[in-house]
Amino acid sequence: MDATITGEKDDAVGLSVIDNADVEHLVEMEADGEIYHHTCDEIANNPAKRTREECERVDQARRFARWHVYRERGYDTVPPTENPDRLVAGLLAITMLSEGEFDDYFGDLHAKLRRHYDGFGVELPFDDADPDDAIVYQKDVYLQPDPVDFDPPVLEQFLGRFDGDADSPAVGDGDIPFDEMDELDFELEAVSGMHVLHNDGQGNEQVSHGEHPLDRDPDVRVELMAFDPASVDSFQHYVVSNLACQIRDRFLLMGVKPPVPFRAQGWGTYEGFQSQKFCSLYDEYWSSEAAVSSWEPW
Repeated sequence: MDATITGEKDDAVGLSVIDNADVEHLVEMEADGEIYHHTCDEIANNPAKRTREECERVDQARRFARWHVYRERGYDTVPPTENPDRLVAGLLAITMLSEGEFDDYFGDLHAKLRRHYDGFGVELPFDDADPDDAIVYQKDVYLQPDPVDFDPPVLEQFLGRFDGDADSPAVGDGDIPFDEMDELDFELEAVSGMHVLHNDGQGNEQVSHGEHPLDRDPDVRVELMAFDPASVDSFQHYVVSNLACQIRDRFLLMGVKPPVPFRAQGWGTYEGFQSQKFCSLYDEYWSSEAAVSSWEPW
């Protein structure tokens, strides 16, 4: 993926984006990331006339355009919970929580997951949901200070200080060099109530939203497909690993190879799972058991 800013006027930006098939997309967006113009001569404008892969290439171009404008011009064009800079900040903040603090913020999530496997039954906010369907639990995280106010950006500072094996994931063995992260000091300001997403396997989705504690967008959204938390040694480490895999997904969904520390398999985002499961442009990175042939999205 490559992009060139072709023009700016009245807080709007125009770009030429070249996708991984060497196809040009012309994109124009507002400073808040709203795209009001997107054309591509080689892909139909009508989504109904596109293949699944063509739809994904269009989405990749739009995501990459927002990321490019954010990094090159400083506009907050990337949706907050999709921004790798915010996700790195959330990863660092949650890793540094004490056991008690982590339980205060995420104990309800741990308990909800346990109910799927403890034999006492699962209460879901949907009348027609089967607990054996795809159930994703989400909690929004609000951080301080603002992760997008850093220069250089948070992700670049993190990558510059990571001194692990070039072939090792950042959180694979808990080997993040926190003694070198003094300036990347983030705290949880608040955590939302529980959101629940249900997919019946037939293409039908429904979402129940929990309480939003602050009148602003969250920085990070922890989202976990229902699994047995007894299968992992540390639930806190699993949540941190989820954010690392979310960073992986956000780069893949932009059509970009993830940075080395985030090339790890495992559950990341529901959006990434859907794309990796049903689109041939990706391997199934969401599965720890799948064979990965390349970290380069097509």
